[in-house]
Amino acid sequence: MLIHHTPTPLWYVDARGAGEVFERLRAEGVTDIAAYLDAHPELVEIAKDIVLVTEINRAAVALFGADTATDLIRPVRYLFAATPEMAKRVMVALFEGRRNYVEQARMATFDGQVRDVVFSVTYPAPPEHLDTTFITIEDITERLRTEAQLRRLQADFAHAARVSMLGELATSIAHEVKQPLAAIVTNAETSLRWLVREEPNLAKVNELIARIAASARRANDIIQRVRSMAVKQEPERLVLDLAEVADEAVHFVRHDLDARGITLLRADADQLPPVVGDRVQLQQVVVNLLVNSIQAIAQADAHERRIALKIDVDTADAVTLSVHDSGPGVAEADLDCVFDGFFTTKDTGMGIGLSICQSIIAEHGGGIGVMNHPEGGAIFRVILPVGRAAPFGG
Repeated sequence: MLIHHTPTPLWYVDARGAGEVFERLRAEGVTDIAAYLDAHPELVEIAKDIVLVTEINRAAVALFGADTATDLIRPVRYLFAATPEMAKRVMVALFEGRRNYVEQARMATFDGQVRDVVFSVTYPAPPEHLDTTFITIEDITERLRTEAQLRRLQADFAHAARVSMLGELATSIAHEVKQPLAAIVTNAETSLRWLVREEPNLAKVNELIARIAASARRANDIIQRVRSMAVKQEPERLVLDLAEVADEAVHFVRHDLDARGITLLRADADQLPPVVGDRVQLQQVVVNLLVNSIQAIAQADAHERRIALKIDVDTADAVTLSVHDSGPGVAEADLDCVFDGFFTTKDTGMGIGLSICQSIIAEHGGGIGVMNHPEGGAIFRVILPVGRAAPFGG
């Protein structure tokens, strides 16, 4: 038979035993089968033994590392050894009369391996042969491993770009740290002068010490922000306030903005919904877009020196972050290339910043684009899905 030579592992299953049980339950008035199986988990175990594999193909034998086809022609219990709770979901789909059920699961093979698979069931319906349910199992272990390796490479690349970016912002970071340190020195020296008086002014000293503590906390915050950018770590998926992320990113470029006389305009919609993502990576995107805008304005020596950073609600399911600068804009011929790896219009640019931004935003399930604004300058627009769930894995 041709079916034995198909490359996809295939099982023919006789599920009439489970179907007969379901018919009796329907006759007894059961409608919520999921709740019923929760209350009677023994029924799931019985089904694993009365639902029988009747035929398989060569690919199924190879997938399970079996010696012969007869090793697999038996009750279906072995199909659920690594993901036992999936059996209940397969039964619910059968009871509800669905034609198909698909789930990504894990499968324990006979040679001791656990494989990542896509488990698919196709149920029969009259007048089809009711003793034949089809199960296909696609092995995706290598694909998932390759995807995980790609994510690690992307994370390493993004980390390297962050370290490079911090190098470019070294002057700005040093200036930001210098301010609270200078305030600490000034207030400490003033405190000492108040203490050496014949009648020390303790109230004034207390006030100055409070200022020293506040400045120390500010310096620590700056160092922690830089450290979080520099440290290599696994991406996190947390529920985040995008406006807060953007404000933290602005700290990295504040000195450059002031030094170049560029005004930053911030505008956020009321009651912004949260997004789910990695705080450091999203900060990296915002910093990169702001640095690009600063450099565009500086290189063009624009008379109007302004950047508008805005966060808004795009739809019920998405929020947008836009960066609009008053620079010369992007050449029309380059609009389709700016996110390509190693594309740059700067003499000393590496051309990886925007490419990494695109990769990060894609990993977060969003999109990023650029256009020239009708009133002048370029506008970069990031779209991110609204985060409704608890933190998820990358």
